[in-house]
Amino acid sequence: MVRKVVHIITRLDRGGSARNTMLTVLGHNRMEFEPVMITGEAGTWDAQGGIAATVDNLRHLEKESIRYHTVPSLVRQFSPLSDLTALLKLVTILQKEHPDIVHTHTSKAGVLGRLAAWMAGVPVTIHTPHGHVFYGHFNSLGSWCCVQIERALAWITDRLIGLTAAEKREHLERGVGRAERFAVIPSGIDLDRFHTAQRRRKTVPEWFECPPTATIVGSVGWLTAIKGHRFLVEAIALLKDEHPHLHLVIVGSGEQHQALLNQAKASGISDQVHLVGHREDVEACLAGMDCFVLPSLNEGMGRALIEAMAAGLPVIASRVGGIPALIEDGKNGLLVPSGQSSALAGAVGRVLRDADWARELGSRAMHSIGVGYGIPSMIQAIEALYRDAAENHA
Repeated sequence: MVRKVVHIITRLDRGGSARNTMLTVLGHNRMEFEPVMITGEAGTWDAQGGIAATVDNLRHLEKESIRYHTVPSLVRQFSPLSDLTALLKLVTILQKEHPDIVHTHTSKAGVLGRLAAWMAGVPVTIHTPHGHVFYGHFNSLGSWCCVQIERALAWITDRLIGLTAAEKREHLERGVGRAERFAVIPSGIDLDRFHTAQRRRKTVPEWFECPPTATIVGSVGWLTAIKGHRFLVEAIALLKDEHPHLHLVIVGSGEQHQALLNQAKASGISDQVHLVGHREDVEACLAGMDCFVLPSLNEGMGRALIEAMAAGLPVIASRVGGIPALIEDGKNGLLVPSGQSSALAGAVGRVLRDADWARELGSRAMHSIGVGYGIPSMIQAIEALYRDAAENHA
């Protein structure tokens, strides 16, 4: 028996949640699962590859003979009219597709997709939040509303998937879902691809535009407020006198681009901050860094962090979301409080002052990212979850 699985996501760009979803859809065992994709239509945003990324992903689905539907009204921002339009369109599509399983991804698609699956009478509904919006994204009232919505939707969800044990715990602590219905499945990455960055040693790409003597602190991620890059720029400014050859390279695009450049100029470090935009060759970027920092205010797992660890870099990250499940402070990386540039500067300074210890930290990071973070392990775990949920529903 081949089960039809409809995946629903708001944006099919190059962000971590979209990459996870694409890897799952493309990796499905077609002898057992028939994947179908529903996504929002390519809009005008430029972050995470924007329109070009969406078009590329849809072409990739076509190449692999995977059917898809685009729903223009399926957007991230709250819009009563668009949301109602999207909900009705999703119900229509699901009634036509008649899937055995609906798997929703990210918060907004999770709300509308699960409601549509319930209204269309889909037997099994799975949801992967890819993090959560319980803090860091909205004010206290907005965050409270998100928790209440997720509590309600959990009753019509057969299985929830957290990327880390910490993400599962944060849901359960807020009364979202039940432990027996909540699985932990890390987002898979191409381990061999990022291990090559470690084997290259330090090879600085020319597009970094850093001088040969530069010590490079790097970060990869969407340039949005939740990623906390402003605190990293502040940290570099605090370290400029002690480390005059220190440079910051941030890989990614987004609405914070100009704000970060203005901040660097105001701090007197314009020549030391390099925003290189979106890059597909992330492994080459990581090969040019001496240290990797993820200063997020909220993070489900941190795909970029796992890639940096697999590349053998010493890593520093905020103690939020699922990150502490990946990093044991002082063993395979350093954890700092989120939103505190002085703590971030102190951690970067520790790494820069002891090169031998930094190399050991990077080596431990690489070895802590085992096969469980590989793509095959992720897909096998997700498909096992599908089977279990379907059999329990029968």
